Amino acid sequence: MRMKTVLPAAVAIVFIIAAFPAVAERYATNGSNRVEINFNTGWLFTPTDIENGQAVSLNDSSFEQVCIPHANKIVPHSNFDTSLYAFISWYRKRFVPPAEYKGRRFYAEFQGVSKVAQVYVNGHLVGEHKGAYTPFTFDITDRIIAGRGNNIAVRVDSRQHREIPPEGASVDYMIFGGIVRNVNLIVVDPLHVEWVYISQDSIRPNCVAAKTRVVNKSAMQKNCALTTIIVDSTNTVVAKAHSLRTIAAHESYEFKHETGPVAQPRFWHPDHPYLYTAYTLVQNGSTNVDEHKQIFGMRSVSFSKTDGAFSINGEKFKLRGLNRHETYPYIGRAAADRLQRKDADIIKYDLGCTIVRCSHYPQAPAFLDRCDEIGLLVLEEMPGWMFVSSNAEWQAIALQNVNDMIMRDRNHPSIISFGVRVNQSADFHDLYVKTNQLARTLDPGRPTHGARVLDHGSFREFIEDIWTYNFSVPSGVPRILPWLTTESVGHKGKTRSWDDEQQLVNQMLAHAAVHDSAAANPKIAGLLGWCAFDYNSPYRYAEKKVCYHGVADIFRLPKHAAWFYRSQANPALYAPMVYIAHYWQKALSPNNVWVASNCEKVELFVNNRSKGTRFSGRYRSLPHPLFVWDSLLFNAGELKAIGYIGDSAVASFVRRTPKAPVRLVMTPDDTILNEGGDMTRVVVTAVDANGQVVPRANIKVTLSVNGAGDFLGESPIVLEDGKTAFFVKTRADETGEISCRASSQKLTEATVGITVR
Repeated sequence: MRMKTVLPAAVAIVFIIAAFPAVAERYATNGSNRVEINFNTGWLFTPTDIENGQAVSLNDSSFEQVCIPHANKIVPHSNFDTSLYAFISWYRKRFVPPAEYKGRRFYAEFQGVSKVAQVYVNGHLVGEHKGAYTPFTFDITDRIIAGRGNNIAVRVDSRQHREIPPEGASVDYMIFGGIVRNVNLIVVDPLHVEWVYISQDSIRPNCVAAKTRVVNKSAMQKNCALTTIIVDSTNTVVAKAHSLRTIAAHESYEFKHETGPVAQPRFWHPDHPYLYTAYTLVQNGSTNVDEHKQIFGMRSVSFSKTDGAFSINGEKFKLRGLNRHETYPYIGRAAADRLQRKDADIIKYDLGCTIVRCSHYPQAPAFLDRCDEIGLLVLEEMPGWMFVSSNAEWQAIALQNVNDMIMRDRNHPSIISFGVRVNQSADFHDLYVKTNQLARTLDPGRPTHGARVLDHGSFREFIEDIWTYNFSVPSGVPRILPWLTTESVGHKGKTRSWDDEQQLVNQMLAHAAVHDSAAANPKIAGLLGWCAFDYNSPYRYAEKKVCYHGVADIFRLPKHAAWFYRSQANPALYAPMVYIAHYWQKALSPNNVWVASNCEKVELFVNNRSKGTRFSGRYRSLPHPLFVWDSLLFNAGELKAIGYIGDSAVASFVRRTPKAPVRLVMTPDDTILNEGGDMTRVVVTAVDANGQVVPRANIKVTLSVNGAGDFLGESPIVLEDGKTAFFVKTRADETGEISCRASSQKLTEATVGITVR
């Protein structure tokens, strides 16, 4: 039976607030019957729709051994057709639950399958899920035999489905196929926690409210003692609450605990993201039967309807960010947790963003977990793009998507709003009344939004909490407050990494201009640019199935515009930096040298001769304006920029006129991986004698991977702007070394080793 969450009934409240102990108490994990098993390894895969693929007796010896997340098809990074991944496939796995698990409940949890999943256990259908972006969990207890071999089979239909959001019309992103996110097996006592929802009281923000649903799946009533324990980052108990309740057979109960004030509370903030853990203990009599863990952050957010400002913990905070598609070259959406977390790090640290918009669907839990950890604010949205079907099934799935997104993600402190309108859609009053009501019921403390665009979405249908709008930056008081521009600049024009450099500079200046405009207007909450990374798309804006709208390319390698974003980060918190947005390969027209920096002043040198110090720059409403030296005479050689804070030189950047490429350089993001489907990116560049990447070195390179890992990429491949990348993925139960090699005619080859542990 599928575990579906519906609108909750009235919640009965029974609670006892426990005083905080005089002596600090360390939390010690209690033994219980809960076991959460990573179910990503041991899968067999066939890219065909075989007859009776669920049968236990099926001969699957010819299937490929794979680890989850898994793309049903490795595709080129550009110039491919969506039919490559639009087919039906089967996944199968054998497993033996220990005999001591007998009498417990078994749940199969899938974080994401694209697009329709039918799940079978020991030949029996246990459930079907429609939708590529939301999680689902099936109760498989009645089909499991503890202590013996069991078989799970998943039929994955990755073809087009017009009855499932976002499909039904053109979509500006590829959905891809396969079991694209993690799978877990959750084993629990019949009396167990189904979910925990953490919130704060608006009157007493230093107190924690924990709503907990406990279910009794046994055939007899249970005496349940529930304890909520709040633990800080040092594992010190800072608050407790306790309740007693008898739960009838096959029934559930929603407890509500409100703890006393948390001792010395630390509030979550983008610049200092502090996380707590709520442990929920369930006792049946004197026996510990369940221990549930939920990470959360204490914080309050608001968007003012009077002055338009966004505030966190009562402090005004201007939002500056980018949109992100959860797509990668070659593997589509089947990225391991390490890659998902890396994207969050790139957006926060390399791109200097304070916020990211999950365009246009719920994204992977690992990405959101990392946003919590590093302090990257998030707008998350229901799946969809412009189109809303009048079909009842489509709308029912859309509403279920909102439910599943919020139930999964409402404990993330990084998420400041849930998007409950399909991006850029027309008004669908009845549907959007339901989505807003659902969001406010499931997560009453968090505002809603829905991105509109000119001629799609009227002012009279503003039923969300935040007016979010694409492609418009008001210069005065907006017609509606609060206002947040969710997409601006870059959505129509393309900027490829190998374009003429003036186009790369123009892209940077365009992003600087819109953020300058937003920064100058205190009546809008902020602005997000379009977008962080180039992405695969079948839409008309795409060139060879790639939309070149990113400030970084599809491999996550930065263009000039990326460095503008990085320059807006506070140097005291995120380090001072300086970047010269000129390759100094030839004269531009005009030959202006732009420098992005978060320093107070910058001095520029050409061949060791100072061209002056700039104390202020262009786009002066920005936290850190861009510095520019106009119409410099081009002399091949060296550019050097030195950034100062006060009288101290704190950052520098050197750019030399590129010479011919002489060798390849290979740089993995990580040199140590874990077995069982772990992944990392490996960047390959062509450099000159100075070790500098050579722009527009469009050279064919041969790539190979040997040892305890698999190559995910293209070989041979032509470098783009002197760069490319591929992924390495580890195998189940195989450790050792991975050897990566890149070679090209007339260039010194590159090798690098990665250890699998």
